[in-house]
Amino acid sequence: MDRLKYAISITDEPVGVNTPIMLHGSFDECFREAADCGYDGVELQIKDPATRDVKALLELMKMYHLEIPAITTGMEYFGNGLSMISDDPGIQRKAVDRLIEHVHLAAEVGGMVLFGSMRGVIDDFSRYDELEARLIENVRKVQAEAERRGVDVVFEPINLYVINYINSLDEGAAFVRKVDSSRFWLMIDTHHMRIHDGDMYEAILQNKDLIRYVHYSDGNRFYPGGGNIDFLSCTKALLEMGYDGWVTMECLALDDGVRCARRALEYSRGLEAACRAVL
Repeated sequence: MDRLKYAISITDEPVGVNTPIMLHGSFDECFREAADCGYDGVELQIKDPATRDVKALLELMKMYHLEIPAITTGMEYFGNGLSMISDDPGIQRKAVDRLIEHVHLAAEVGGMVLFGSMRGVIDDFSRYDELEARLIENVRKVQAEAERRGVDVVFEPINLYVINYINSLDEGAAFVRKVDSSRFWLMIDTHHMRIHDGDMYEAILQNKDLIRYVHYSDGNRFYPGGGNIDFLSCTKALLEMGYDGWVTMECLALDDGVRCARRALEYSRGLEAACRAVL
């Protein structure tokens, strides 16, 4: 396929209007809508992966000719309160075990695992070194299983208004290198990059060796083209670095999720075509 692959984030979990997911409802409905819009895959935003019917997911993939490039884990933190740096050893263990369950599901459907919010927040920055060491230790426990199962885990730098450390792409890259796992990589989310990374084109190219996954969302969390992010330069950077992976839309639904999903894909494909025409 001589183009980028595009996916859209979906969920069958209850979500509020401020959750950046354009398609939600039953998975059958979400898969159908994503396929109708022209997407290549769907990213699952879920919690409690061990309760999922793998056979049903594989059947939906086959029925709608869609891949599942990734499974996100943010709901485990915001919905289930699971943090890798909790001072409660029981919560730490549960967070590690739960992330491993996501790795197992990803192995079944052929996708990656997105790890970001589950690192938790730091309440006392005088303990930063201690808590970062705890985080690295716990992530390495997950990575041992990810390496065994052949599943990539991608780390997401998140803006400080949500998670108050490891916010920029450079900081994320440094953390990935500290974990030092053959299956631990970096992802970018344009919404978060807009806040912390200055020249997004340069930030992407500077960290190109570690980037394995991409989220597109405009500065206001709308679909690409609905805000003020320069997606042309972002797309140009991805193509210049030789990226041939997934670009996934993680955006607010506004008044009509399907309409927004279509606009996101049309805009992004148009930018890609324009970039390829001059490269």
